[in-house]
This record gives sequence, structure tokens and C-alpha cells, in this order.
Amino acid sequence: MTYNFLQGKFIRGPISLHQLLEFSKHGINAVRIFMYIRMQEGILLSKKMIDKDEHIFIKLDNKNTEQVVGLHKTHKWDRLRALEQHGLIELKTKKGSAPEAKIIAPRLH
Repeated sequence: MTYNFLQGKFIRGPISLHQLLEFSKHGINAVRIFMYIRMQEGILLSKKMIDKDEHIFIKLDNKNTEQVVGLHKTHKWDRLRALEQHGLIELKTKKGSAPEAKIIAPRLH
């Protein structure tokens, strides 16, 4: 199965290269999580629902994360826990509901 990574999707910038580098240290699925969160923030920003420099909690449901960035549910939890342990994201979980994540890694610019 192949994925057209981010086909037809846009990420509102600027993207912090420091954040991207930190996420990339944890593999491609960590980068997919980063890109999905930034993409959803861009959508909310374009609808004027959040401020320009604000990071908010984004729901990472199985269907959309696999469809949009190719993140399969079998890899999602492992990467989310690793990213949380390394201080890159804040994670909110509730039994029976998709996890929500917010980027907390510094931008350094």
C-alpha cells in the first residue's frame, strides 16, 4: 500500500526546522504526527479559530491520520508515548476516545 503523503494538503508556515529535526530523531511516524498536527493547526488558523503562534490539542483519530499522512494505528501509540517522554508533545488521553496531542517542543527562532 502506498500513500500520497500530504497530496492536496497544505501546511501553513512557517515550520520550525528545529521542531522538525527533533521529531525526525524519532522516525518517520513521529514526523507524520508532527505534520498532521501542524496541518490541522493550519486549518484552524485559516478559519481564524486560533492565533498565529498558538499550539492547541489536536485529535489524532485512526481514520484521518492514516488517510492524510499514512500513520497506521499500530505505530501511532508507540510514537506518541515516545514523543511525550522526550518532551516534544503533551498528550491527553481518555478511555474510548482518540488521543489529543499538542506540540510543546521549542521553536528556537
